Amino acid sequence: MIWIDRVPQVQQIKLDVQQRLELESWISVEIEDALSARAPQEQLWREMLRLYEGVPKNPVRNTPIENAPNIEVTLGAIACDALYAQMLDLIYAASPPVTVRATPNSFWVPHAKAMQGFVDWAVRNDFGSREEIEEAIIDDVKLGTAFYYIPFVESIKKTKSQVITSRGPKIIAMPPEDVLLPGGARANLQLSRWLALRFYYGEHELNPRAEQLDWDLDGVQMTGAVGWVRTRREMLGRTTSQMRVTPIYETFDVYCYYDIDGDGQYEDLLVHWDRTSRKAMKVGFNPYDKRPVERAMYQRRGHLAYGIGVMEMLRPYQEEATELHNARTANVVLANARLWKAKTGQVPTNMSLWPNKIIELDDPDSLKPEAMADVYPSIAQAEAMTISLAERRVGVNEMNLTRPSQVMGSRTPGITMMSMLQQINRRFTPAFDGMKLATAGAIVQAMDRYAEQIKAGDQQIEGMIREVTGVEDGNLIIDLLKTPMYTRHVNVELTASTAQSNREADRQNAIMLVNVLAGYYDRALQLISIASNPQTPPPVAKAAKLIAEKAGEIIERTIRTFDSIRDPRTFVIDVEGELDGLEIETGPLAGLARMMMTMGQEEGAQQQQQALPRGGGEPTVRRPQALARGMA
Repeated sequence: MIWIDRVPQVQQIKLDVQQRLELESWISVEIEDALSARAPQEQLWREMLRLYEGVPKNPVRNTPIENAPNIEVTLGAIACDALYAQMLDLIYAASPPVTVRATPNSFWVPHAKAMQGFVDWAVRNDFGSREEIEEAIIDDVKLGTAFYYIPFVESIKKTKSQVITSRGPKIIAMPPEDVLLPGGARANLQLSRWLALRFYYGEHELNPRAEQLDWDLDGVQMTGAVGWVRTRREMLGRTTSQMRVTPIYETFDVYCYYDIDGDGQYEDLLVHWDRTSRKAMKVGFNPYDKRPVERAMYQRRGHLAYGIGVMEMLRPYQEEATELHNARTANVVLANARLWKAKTGQVPTNMSLWPNKIIELDDPDSLKPEAMADVYPSIAQAEAMTISLAERRVGVNEMNLTRPSQVMGSRTPGITMMSMLQQINRRFTPAFDGMKLATAGAIVQAMDRYAEQIKAGDQQIEGMIREVTGVEDGNLIIDLLKTPMYTRHVNVELTASTAQSNREADRQNAIMLVNVLAGYYDRALQLISIASNPQTPPPVAKAAKLIAEKAGEIIERTIRTFDSIRDPRTFVIDVEGELDGLEIETGPLAGLARMMMTMGQEEGAQQQQQALPRGGGEPTVRRPQALARGMA
């Protein structure tokens, strides 16, 4: 089974010979120039992969003695693994991991609720996101940059006939070495003059694409090897793709702004290009509103497209700690060994030593031991200082690893402990937010792929949505996706909003919010009842209405302080709208209500008059004392 990228049907651009030659020449120069400009970055990535795996830089160390201790201290891997687990927990600890909310326009609230259920299902079953998100997180932490590619794909399985087993968007984690940008490109991927995604295909993957996507394979040539960074990945993983019998083709999907017709205006193109033969297999307009790529950076480099990862931050400290550690180990070995001094001819040349061995000598003083090294305890202190500096560089220390008791006593109050942990977690807010926004952007782009297929009239996708969510909710989702710029009406974001959030804190905040809103709703109901009562004097009704409005404003500002709430206006009562709905002052039933209330008061007065004694005196009033005696 293979995946084939599907894009909405667009008109393929027909080029004459000159236009094709100029386009192929331009892409060839741009791609090769970008690969050359990025060579130092790829060399750094290769080194970071080696440092993470803990492979020594030199296979054998002969300093200060032959076969000296040669251990790579993996400080970077320790920090990467801790941050990787923390970032993964941040994304998936919340349930559901994705939140869909409507904009202030209440018309779209049912659509957002229906979309919430479908996105939850798609994240679990259709997008294939969990494994890909894990790949992207480890790339982001380790190398500093992670990319998502979000196509609409068909999974094709061949038996006796070609059968399409599934169709839908996929979130694919692209290795950073396979996402190519012009040398010195700025951070915004959408504004770069071109962006290229590299894929390695075998013949069994390339030929179906030629049939299904109209790729022209005439003259396409196999490549000699996969990329430099990919080779290092495979070598460190004890595998290789260089031993394949079938040929491998190196292709690029190039999203570029290029004046194809010479009219002075740049067209937004998608070119499928083979690097080895320097041939454009297909040229067409970009079928997407924006390039289907999202990026996360652990630590930004100002105005550049690739970020700084944990391994790069810790590289100098890991190299220093490795040298100190090996020197300390060698010192331990040498301090426990002896160099023997002997007179010429007294000791056989092939003599070896072991415990309790007896050596017969004519003169015992002719064989004397000599210490090879002294013990230097300061090496351990120097190594500890280096590790401390490394922890300060990336913000990883014992507090947010496995031993918080080393820095917090057993009697530390819970609020104090939570505050200290939150203060530490702020160190990772930019990195975690970058990953959160990139993942949320990938999910939004996956929904964009559904919207593109629905606008193109794909009945199969509409049927699938109705089958998953039901007919009523499915129709709401389809209507929403058919709306131009549907993201103006609903927002899709990760539930985990900051590095400070955790389940226990979210639960306590939710309980606090419920208590705040319960009191607000009770008071608002009382104020609305006062303002809507026809017997309330107008100044009092006006004051009650004003108090309710001001209470709504302060409640909205309070709710905004809860990080888990993105739509505070949803929880605030529109007093003006509620009162207008009651039609207190100008409604046709207002006069009837007053008349009926007046009639009820007059009827009560008549009944009271009838209850008076016949003598016309005052009605009998029972005093409390008399009432008590009567009850007795």
